[in-house]
Amino acid sequence: MAEEKKVRTHEQIQDEIRSYLGEIEYLREQIGAIDATIADLRIVDATLRYLKEKGEGKSIYIPLGSGIAIRGKIEKPDDVIMDVGAGILINTTVDEARENIEKRINTLMELRLALLRKIEEDTRKVNELLKELRESQPEKKE
Repeated sequence: MAEEKKVRTHEQIQDEIRSYLGEIEYLREQIGAIDATIADLRIVDATLRYLKEKGEGKSIYIPLGSGIAIRGKIEKPDDVIMDVGAGILINTTVDEARENIEKRINTLMELRLALLRKIEEDTRKVNELLKELRESQPEKKE
């Protein structure tokens, strides 16, 4: 049985290209969000490290939200409360919290890499479709 090649119109190819380009843009936005989350986690990690090393007895300003902070004193820098998901908070140590942060960063980096691979794959498909579009256009006579 001979395999028939599906003939697509220029409009169908262009629609497919637009679809891939839309997906690529969405994936880039997701990578941006992941990058921002990783940056935030690294700041938290550095802050925890600093507080553990030099925090006891230090006065700091504690952010309450909306640009408002209150002055406080660090009494137990190794006593951390961490959100483990679904609004569940647990009491943990700085080292355990930093370990958790590192795991989250690693998970996000793996997800970021997967999204980059998907962008690469979609870009390759767009290039193939552009080639198909060019080859299917009738030759222009001069």
